[in-house]
Amino acid sequence: MESPLSNPYASPSANLYGSASGGAADAVSPSTIAQLAGTKPWVRFMSVLMWIAICLVILAIIAVGVAMTLGASKPIGTPELILIGVYGVMIFFYIYPAVKMWKFANRVKSLMATRSLADLDAALTEQRKLWKFVGVFTIIMLCIYLVAVIGFVALGAGAAMKSGAFNR
Repeated sequence: MESPLSNPYASPSANLYGSASGGAADAVSPSTIAQLAGTKPWVRFMSVLMWIAICLVILAIIAVGVAMTLGASKPIGTPELILIGVYGVMIFFYIYPAVKMWKFANRVKSLMATRSLADLDAALTEQRKLWKFVGVFTIIMLCIYLVAVIGFVALGAGAAMKSGAFNR
């Protein structure tokens, strides 16, 4: 790369980030890379475990479907379809985090090779997307739990009132 001082007739340019672009200042520090490299095997391990779980759930869906089709004396009913649906939803909630963890590990591997800020940004973007999904999923689950608790309390209170438990 040509130094700005080597050509006095070149048009001026501004660096918005305050460092020499394309130089060593754009490289990610070795300590940052070491920290991310230390998380890479664990993230990859968790991603592989999630892919194994996805495969096991798919096998369970197939096994339940085959068992209900071959061994059932009655046609497949609503409870069985609900069970298959729950397994299908479980697959969805495992696939997205597994993909994001796998991509994060790949981006860290690329960062280790290039030390570029672009690869660091790409790795952190995958991590942000993963944690955003986990956060939204947690909020949804907390809401479902809240509705379930309120429903069970109302159901219990209704059953108690119907049985006359409060008429003493």
